[in-house]
Amino acid sequence: MLASLARRRDDRGASSVELVMYTPLLMFVIFLAVQFSLVYLGNQAASAVARETARAVRVSEGDQGRGRSVGMQYAGNIGGGVLEDVDIQIQLLDGGTRVRVTVSGRAQEISPVGVPRVSETIEGPIERFVQGAP
Repeated sequence: MLASLARRRDDRGASSVELVMYTPLLMFVIFLAVQFSLVYLGNQAASAVARETARAVRVSEGDQGRGRSVGMQYAGNIGGGVLEDVDIQIQLLDGGTRVRVTVSGRAQEISPVGVPRVSETIEGPIERFVQGAP
């Protein structure tokens, strides 16, 4: 009985010590998960802006100015802070029959270092409406 009483005294506080040791690690893992989620959300927002910009250029028969303004307006409407410092690059390819839109920017950042920029590229044909076509 005396041996079990001595062992019980040795184990007291062990859970508290373990909690103190593992809590910083747990908080760091949660921090990384949240930052990864914000980067993923920013990448999805960049993809949506690229698709909308490409759609505007495609249906306006290659008008890059209209596409850029539609893309910037769409990026602003997505929500504050989801995608910041938006840069939209529009290229006409194959003699103006295709368009490539690249949208890049910064996702929300919790960490001051190590957060990558997000970027998404969309490519598609420019729609031409021809009168009298079947």
